[in-house]
Formats: sequence, structure tokens, C-alpha cells
Amino acid sequence: MVGAMEATLVLDALGEPNRRQLLELLHGQPEATVSELVEASGMRQPQVSKHLKVLGGASLVAVRADGRHRHYRLDERGLRAAHEWFASFEDVWLARFDALDELVSNDPNPEENSP
Repeated sequence: MVGAMEATLVLDALGEPNRRQLLELLHGQPEATVSELVEASGMRQPQVSKHLKVLGGASLVAVRADGRHRHYRLDERGLRAAHEWFASFEDVWLARFDALDELVSNDPNPEENSP
């Protein structure tokens, strides 16, 4: 199970829309430089660097230094922590689906309620 501190760092980092945008930009590619993320995101370099620092602190991105360039990629540790935290609520949404299934299966006139 995910530790409370780890989950807090990850969820706080994910709460900022620009950080989620950076994660989305990194998704599906091996890595990207700060310059590439600046160009793709439309944010300024200091903003991107600040957000990447927070994402790195939450283990959502990892960095590889190559001379003066920094290459960022998604880090599975933080993503796993987010997944595990949300999965801990699985019983809640499964119960909601079960209730919906019961409601639908008990509907005496299903054709009248369809759009």
C-alpha cells in the first residue's frame, strides 16, 4: 500500500493542470528535453522547470543529464502510487455500478426511458 506522505506528494503534484499537461506530453515518448516541453506546452521555460521539479519530487518524472541538457521521462514509481491510491476506493465505485445495474435490471419499462 502507498504511504500517506508519498500519496500526498503525488496527489498535490497532480492537482495542478500545467503539471498534468506535462505528464500528458511525456506520455508515449521515451523522453523530452525542457526546450521540447516548453515548445509543446506553450509555457515559459521557468514555469516548465518549476513544474518538472515538483513532478520529480513526487517521483512522477525522472531526469537524465546529458551535458547542459536535461531529458525527462515518466517515472513509474509516482504513477504507481497514484494508481494504488485511487484503486483503494475501488469498492466505492464498484458498489455504485452494482446499484446502477440493479436499477436498470429492475426497470419495468426500459424502452420508455431510452433517448
